[in-house]
Order: sequence, then C-alpha cells, then structure tokens
Amino acid sequence: MNKKEFIEKFSKQTNYDERKCNLINSIIEDTFIIGKNNKERMISKFKEKLNIEEEEANKIYEIAMQIIGTGIKDKLKHPFKNQG
Repeated sequence: MNKKEFIEKFSKQTNYDERKCNLINSIIEDTFIIGKNNKERMISKFKEKLNIEEEEANKIYEIAMQIIGTGIKDKLKHPFKNQG
C-alpha cells in the first residue's frame, strides 16, 4: 500500500479532509510504529498537532493501525500482486 492509498482509505473511514489526513500520515511516518512507547508518542503528537482529545487521538491511532495491518497482511498473502 502506498501513501496515496493509505490517505484515501483513512479519509473514507474518518471523513477527514485530505489536509488533515496528510498531517496524520506525516506523524505516522515520523514515528516508528512498533512499541508501546511509540504508540503513546504518536497519540501525543496527534493530540498536539490536531488539537484533539485523548479519545479522538486513540481512535485515529486504531484506524491507522488497522489500515496498515490490513495492507501488510495483504502484501504477505499476495507478495507479487502488484508486480508485472
């Protein structure tokens, strides 16, 4: 899954505009995904940059990780799907 696909899926699931989705994507790209401390760091950045509450930041994190996880799982199931 590329950046554009992620932003489109994220926007569709959250009804956020493209600018907000790009900001969220840049936060995700700047923070290593794996690890509990990184989850807290990412949620903290969401709250700070988007000026939102903890609950909304958690929701954003969960939706983003679901999209990324699905993309990884699809790539593992069909490693050569987009080639050729």
